[in-house]
Formats: sequence, structure tokens, C-alpha cells
Amino acid sequence: MDQGDFLRLAESMVDFVQAKTKLNVGLIHWPPFLSTKQLGFIMVATLVWIPFAIKKIVKGETLLHDPKLWLAGSVFVYFFGFLFGSGFRERDGGFWVRLGLLGSGLSLRL
Repeated sequence: MDQGDFLRLAESMVDFVQAKTKLNVGLIHWPPFLSTKQLGFIMVATLVWIPFAIKKIVKGETLLHDPKLWLAGSVFVYFFGFLFGSGFRERDGGFWVRLGLLGSGLSLRL
């Protein structure tokens, strides 16, 4: 049962009780998403982490300062921009593209 089912279950139980007993059941009180202890821990952890993050940003040791990441991102954007560009697809519904991902020969329908 996923989390959304519990919400619908509680509301449907209220509807059922109101329909069968003709009594007004009040509002459903849901607990907060994060407790006060959890919020306090997050605040303390953030305050402790801030000086270390500032130090890394000033020294230039973040992922945004890594040239290999920027190169990989630009190749990714170029490859998929070309692959899904309007000039690459045929007008009659597409065609099969064979990709050799580590020799697997994976086929994609575009």
C-alpha cells in the first residue's frame, strides 16, 4: 500500500461513518511532515556544514569547478540534441537506431 492510499483510506472511512451514522466526524488531523526534533537536527547540521561548504567554494573544489564534468555535460547535450533533433527523424514514424552500449547492441525505437 503506498502513502497516498492511506490518505484516501482515512477520508473514505470518514465518508463511510458519516453516511451510515449520520454523525458529523470533524477534520482529520495529520501529523507534520517533519517533527520539531528533525527540524532542529537539520538546522544544526546545516549550520555546521556551512563553513566547510564556503571553504570548498572558495578553493574551487566543487563539482561545478570540475572541467571533466562540464565536458561530459556538453557531449551529452550535443549527442542527444543531434539524436532527437528534427533532422535526424524520418517523417513516416521513425526508424530503429542500433546503439552499441558496451557491446550489448541495445535497440531503441524513435
